[in-house]
Amino acid sequence: MQNIKFTVEQVEFDGWTLWISAVVKGKYDSRVHNPKVTVIFDSGTQTRRVPLAVQSYTERNGDFMIYAQYHYEVHDIFFDEPLGQKISVTFEVMYGDDTYQNVPFVLGDVAKNQYGELTGKGFEGMEGISSRHYNILFESENGKIDLCARFSAKKPSIAKKVIKRIKGVVAVIWRLILLLISICLLPVFIIDGLLTVIGILPREEKINTRKKIKYFIKHLRFRMVRFCKIRLGILPAKLAIMHVVNRFAARCKIKDNRIVFLSNRRTDLSGNFEFVYRLLKNDKNLDIRFVLDDRDVRHMSFKNMLAIGYYLANAKVILVDDYMELLFKLPRRKGNTLIQLWHACGAFKTFGCSRMGKKGGQNLKSPNHRNYDYATVSSDEIRKFYAEGFGLPIEKVVATGVPRTDIFFDKAYKEKVTKEFYEKYPKLKDKKILLFAPTFRGNGKNSGYYPTELFDVNALYEALGEEYAIIVKHHPFVHNRNTIDPKYQDYIIDLSTNSELNDLLFVTDLLVTDYSSVVFEASLLEIPMLFYGFDLEQYIATRGFYYEFETFVPGKIVYHFDELIEAVKKGDFESEKIAPFRDRFFDGKDGKSSQRTVDLIYKSLKKPN
Repeated sequence: MQNIKFTVEQVEFDGWTLWISAVVKGKYDSRVHNPKVTVIFDSGTQTRRVPLAVQSYTERNGDFMIYAQYHYEVHDIFFDEPLGQKISVTFEVMYGDDTYQNVPFVLGDVAKNQYGELTGKGFEGMEGISSRHYNILFESENGKIDLCARFSAKKPSIAKKVIKRIKGVVAVIWRLILLLISICLLPVFIIDGLLTVIGILPREEKINTRKKIKYFIKHLRFRMVRFCKIRLGILPAKLAIMHVVNRFAARCKIKDNRIVFLSNRRTDLSGNFEFVYRLLKNDKNLDIRFVLDDRDVRHMSFKNMLAIGYYLANAKVILVDDYMELLFKLPRRKGNTLIQLWHACGAFKTFGCSRMGKKGGQNLKSPNHRNYDYATVSSDEIRKFYAEGFGLPIEKVVATGVPRTDIFFDKAYKEKVTKEFYEKYPKLKDKKILLFAPTFRGNGKNSGYYPTELFDVNALYEALGEEYAIIVKHHPFVHNRNTIDPKYQDYIIDLSTNSELNDLLFVTDLLVTDYSSVVFEASLLEIPMLFYGFDLEQYIATRGFYYEFETFVPGKIVYHFDELIEAVKKGDFESEKIAPFRDRFFDGKDGKSSQRTVDLIYKSLKKPN
C-alpha cells in the first residue's frame, strides 16, 4: 500500500450546512480512473458513509492529485435520529486496489464562516474552529474531526408538540376552505379556460386542434391547484385514500405472524422472493400476503395501492426486492420490520447516495431506501457500499447471501433447465453458446436503450465460423433490439423478453457483457467472460463503479468490436481472474443463502412491537 498525503482544505459551516473540501496526493497509477473519497460521520449510535464528490483527478510528474468537495446538511446525515452532542468525522480513500481508512491529514487553509474564527490551540490543545452551532476540533494525526455541539440536545417540549399539531390542523382546515371557495369559482375558471383555448386570452403554447379538450382540462386543473394549493387529479386522490387506509390500519394491532412480499419490479413470485417463499410456505402459523405490481405509481392499480397502505400498517415483516417509491411516501409503523432483499449480487455500479454529487444521484434530504431495518447482501466486504448507497448504518446491512443464487448449487435443477433448453432449441446442441447480456444506457425504465449498431450480431456469427450460437439477452429497460438476419435466426436468438437470465447461464459457454451485474452469477458457474467496454470512460464519468473496472472484472476487457471477435477466436478470456473474484463477493458458497435470509425473517418476527 503506497503512501498518500491528505490535506483538509476546508471545513466550514454556513448555518447548518457543513462544507468540506480536501486534496489527496500520491503516486499515479494509469489503471485508476475512478478514485473515491468518503466521509464517515459517527454520531455514537449511527455511522453514515457519504461520498466527498471528486471534482478533479489529474496527473503530473508521476503523481496524482485529487480535489474533492461537497456540502452536507447536518440535520439530514442521520436518518430519524435527533442530533447528539458530538459527531465524529473521519475519511476513507480508495485508489485502485488500495483502501486507506481513518486517513491522517494535515490542515490547509481551513476556512471560517461568518460566525466563527480560527482559534489555533484553543480546544484542549487541538486546533479548532468555533461556529454558531458547533466547535470543530481537529485531531490531525488520528485522522479525525470532532463536531461538538454548542447547544443541548433536548426533546421537544409538550407545548411545542401541541403548537405543531395545532398548526397542522389549521393548515388542513384552511386548505379545505380554499377548496370550497375554488369550487364556487369553478364557473369563472371554466370561462377562463374556454377563452384561453379559443385564443381570446394569451396561452403559453400552440394547441393542436385535436388536443383542445385535453388542454382545457389541464388549464382548469392548473387554475384550481394554484388557488386552493391542493394537488388535484387521479394520482393525488389515490395517494390520499391510501394514506387514510394506512392511518386507520395503524390504529389496529400489528399481526405478529404476518409477512408481506411487496414488489414494484415483478408480477410473479420469482427472484429472491421465490426462494424465500419456498422455505416459509409450509409454516402454517404464518399469514403470508403478496402485492406484486411492476407498474410505476401513476399506473399502479388502485387495489394494490390500498393493499400496500394497509399492509405497511399491520404486517410484522415486510419484504421488498428493489426500490419501491410508495415505501417512502407513508410513515413507518413502530413494531414492524422492513427488509430489503436486494435483487443484485456483489457491488458493481454505484447507486443511490453513492452517486451523490453526480447527475441523478440521491441527495441527503431524500428518504429513499433509508427506512430499511435490514438489507441483505452477498458478502461482508460489500456491506459498507450498500450502507453508503442506501444511506443506512452499516449494522443494518447483513451478509446473508442472495437467495436466488442457491439455484447455482442445485445440480438437479441445472440438468432440468439444460434438458428443456435443448429440447426447445435442438439445433444448438452441437454449438457453443455465446450469451450477449449487456446493461442499459439511459436514465432508467422509460428511457433505457442499447446502441445495437455497435454490436453486429450477424457479423459476429459469420466471423466465428459457425462455432458459436449467439443468444441475446438485453436488460428489461432496453426497448430497442438487434436486427437479426433471417438466414441466421436458428442460431442467433433474442431471448430478451421470454427467458430467465439465470437459467440461460446454465447453457452458456462464453458470456459477453459490459457493466452488467450478471458477472457475479456467472462467476459462480466459472463461465469465461469478455467485457465490451466501448464507452468505458463515459460510463465511469456518468455512473461510476465501486471498484476500478480494469482491475476488478473477472475477464478480458476489449474496447472495439474487432478486438472482441479476435479474443473469442483465440479463446483469450483471462479466466484465471474468475475464482478470486467469486471468493471476494460471495461468503457462503453453499446454496444456503435462502435459509440464512429466512433465519433473519424469523428473528424479526420475534421482536417486540
